[in-house]
Amino acid sequence: MTGYKYPFGVIWLSHSSLADFDKCPRLYYLHNVYKEMPLRKKIQVVNPYLTLGMTVHDTLERIRYLPRGERFAKPLTDIFEEIWAGNGGKRGGFTSAEQEKEFEDRGRTMVRRVQDNPGPIGNLSTVIKDKNEMVASMWLSQADELVLCGNVDWVEVLPDGSLHIIDFKTGKNEEDAESLQLKIYLMLTQAGNKRPVTKLSYWYLETEDEPREVPLPSLDGVKEALIEKGRIIKSARQMTDETGIACPRGGCRYCRDYERVIAGEAERVGFDESREKILYFAA
Repeated sequence: MTGYKYPFGVIWLSHSSLADFDKCPRLYYLHNVYKEMPLRKKIQVVNPYLTLGMTVHDTLERIRYLPRGERFAKPLTDIFEEIWAGNGGKRGGFTSAEQEKEFEDRGRTMVRRVQDNPGPIGNLSTVIKDKNEMVASMWLSQADELVLCGNVDWVEVLPDGSLHIIDFKTGKNEEDAESLQLKIYLMLTQAGNKRPVTKLSYWYLETEDEPREVPLPSLDGVKEALIEKGRIIKSARQMTDETGIACPRGGCRYCRDYERVIAGEAERVGFDESREKILYFAA
């Protein structure tokens, strides 16, 4: 699958962008559509929880393309430390050295857990996106110019040749087994592989030594529901002026920090090259 097959102007839909729109259409616009000039890059307001999640995921991303025998040749904790070193201070959204150490210790514990209990991470796996792509993708509706995308954390190949989707979780709250995110990952995996998906798990990296299996969700009506959501978003984008989509509440807690960026009230703290986003600290 390659993003280059999609024409310019398609609407990219992911679990996170759909969640942004549900919280606040203005947040969706500022986080997913707006580009800062003259670089024409999207913006990201940083915070400790985001930095923790991204650093842990980026650590595991490093070994995703390696042969099984080489995945743990270098300790995951060393890889984590290398990545974390570039995400400290305000760049990571931290307000104090104590806060940064707390989150760094949490992240180190998570990757050490995988290192000590590799389980499926040491088994045969596959990747449903090209190595040079940021996310997997598929046409959701070519007629509506809607593309569905997402970054599936890990896909294990089981002994019978079927697939096991694993979603890494770095937060403390348990996820809903009927999550839209899981359904999107299931759709993307099925679209990118001929082998069936027979197992799906969450891995709560802070508390559990192995993934926790959840029932495979039904996809009945999911594609149609996603297309309808996509049409609403597309319509909202088409009906705006140069200021973009407005907040229906005239400003809310979801879009507030991004409005501070636009107003010049947030501090630019770096650039995320892998995600091509300009980073801002708005605490």
